[in-house]
Amino acid sequence: MVEKLSRHILVASDGSPNAKRVLAYISELFARRSDFEVTIVSIAPPVPSHLRQVNPALHEVKRWKLVEEIEAKHFQLAQDIVIRAKEFLVSHGFPPSRVHTKALVQRADVARDILFEARMGKYDAVAVGRRGLSRMAASFMGSVSYKLIQSQSEVPVWLIDGQVVNSRYLLAVDLCEDCLKVIDHVGFILAGDSEAEIVLYHVIPSFRPFMAKEEEFFLGEIEELVLKKEEERARAFFQEASKILAEGNFSENQIRVKIKTGSTNVAADIINEAQRGNYGTVALGRRGQGGFKEMILGSTSTKVIFGLMDRAIWVVA
Repeated sequence: MVEKLSRHILVASDGSPNAKRVLAYISELFARRSDFEVTIVSIAPPVPSHLRQVNPALHEVKRWKLVEEIEAKHFQLAQDIVIRAKEFLVSHGFPPSRVHTKALVQRADVARDILFEARMGKYDAVAVGRRGLSRMAASFMGSVSYKLIQSQSEVPVWLIDGQVVNSRYLLAVDLCEDCLKVIDHVGFILAGDSEAEIVLYHVIPSFRPFMAKEEEFFLGEIEELVLKKEEERARAFFQEASKILAEGNFSENQIRVKIKTGSTNVAADIINEAQRGNYGTVALGRRGQGGFKEMILGSTSTKVIFGLMDRAIWVVA
């Protein structure tokens, strides 16, 4: 039975306030779950490249001694970070046996090292602070977070931000086959959680904003018919989605379907629904219906990720 399988999340931490929000989110939602494990990883930065090269101004013995001292210091800092993070999770309800730690030395860049560990460890998701790891922070969003969601990895990425933590989950999906991966992921992670409230949300856009004035007279006449067929297709899709979620032993009143028609801005409608409904977590796919593989992050997903603050966003490949 799916509910008996263990869920294992890789939490990337650098000891920053953003990283602590990730720990708070994980502990609030999953500490009481006996089928949930966490591995905390911290990436120790490498020795500066100029010290890796022969330097005529620096004696070789002294150079290597300095390299070893810096490596040891960086690794110890990474170890201290994961130890403190584990102490936080344990103090907030996680049994020590379900919290593991790893301190790793940076080999490529931080995002690639995290994804490599995620693939090798076969984790169910990677959780990271929305604004990224402090050492790699960027002006718009932490570059580590951005690289993680832009990667072609199949590992879902959880971007954690803000203080809104509750058991309300908004699954923003269109009718593409890849969207079933979003439902599968959420259903697997939350299976058996009697407190979870799940809303399957689909937005059907209006044709009118894209019509020229002289075309609206003709195409506007069929818009109602097209939207009706789209709505019927959406309801059939969500009936199938509900069957998938039903395998997680959710009760009928835990899962609802919400369809919005006539939208002029799909991303804005998803953001508004998340805020108005006070959802603590929004789950969506990297690419939407008709998305090209070359476009790793779809337009709607990008707008939601950048526009929705103070929530957790699960980005599923």
